[in-house]
Amino acid sequence: MKDSKIVSINGLVKRFSIGGGQFTALQGIDLTFSKGEFAGLVGPSGSGKTTLLNIIGSLDTPTEGSAIVLGQSIGELSHRQAARLRNESLGFIFQTYNLLPVYTVFE
Repeated sequence: MKDSKIVSINGLVKRFSIGGGQFTALQGIDLTFSKGEFAGLVGPSGSGKTTLLNIIGSLDTPTEGSAIVLGQSIGELSHRQAARLRNESLGFIFQTYNLLPVYTVFE
């Protein structure tokens, strides 16, 4: 039988460099989503929800651990490969607009 896991996160850690130090946004995350499952990600502001989704969506990479999405190791993808994965296989709705203010709607 074919593996039905579409997302597999193991020992995920994400740190950011801030002012000469490091901030740990995610520590030791393990989770799996299988085909056909629905899941909700809830938590207080600053708990790492967006950071986790950015990694699953191939917009960011883990500092440690692994994030496998549709058989692709997110931390090992080139920028081009990550863009292709997003373009062909992932949908992502941002919480902010991410519009370029120098362009009109028609551009």
